[in-house]
Amino acid sequence: MNLLGMLRKLGDRLGILELSPESKPSGPVKIQTRAVTLNELIMTIQVTEVRSLADLPSEMSISFGDVFKAAGIQPPASGWSVDHLMEFLDTEQIRGLDRAAAQRAILSKLQSDGVDAADVVKDAISRDHALDAFADSVLQKRKRWVADKKREIQGIEKQVAEEEKKWNDWRQKKREREQNMARAVAYLIDKPVISIDEEG
Repeated sequence: MNLLGMLRKLGDRLGILELSPESKPSGPVKIQTRAVTLNELIMTIQVTEVRSLADLPSEMSISFGDVFKAAGIQPPASGWSVDHLMEFLDTEQIRGLDRAAAQRAILSKLQSDGVDAADVVKDAISRDHALDAFADSVLQKRKRWVADKKREIQGIEKQVAEEEKKWNDWRQKKREREQNMARAVAYLIDKPVISIDEEG
């Protein structure tokens, strides 16, 4: 999903941001909202460090936390990272509420804690970018690995085919030699005494 689509989905789900210049009514809870631009929500991550992490042999065992650390992502000063928001969404206080009530409770909590919702969204987007950068690097590494293995397999298959041809050629020569010996010996004895390989 592209950044704009992800932002719209997240903003719609949480109901805490406006991406248009017009204000929307916030319902019974009086919450201050503000328009933000996508540029305000994008934090630059340390892509080179993330790629270096992806180049390690044990890339699949690297934790998300290590990816975020390599990307230089620090939790917002308020402590309200996207992880904290996810934990809050999973509390008894929120879990049993319908969407509208959950939105009001979340917005009220953010406001009472003096948290700018944009900081939480910025944190989420930064972490998503870090994971995407890590995954892209691992994917490129895996593609190279697969291509190398396919070349190795092709090389082995070629060797096997060459060995099979050598074996079949030798067996054909063996059959011809046995047939010639059998023809020669047949002048000396009526009973067949030479074993001849079957073809195939």
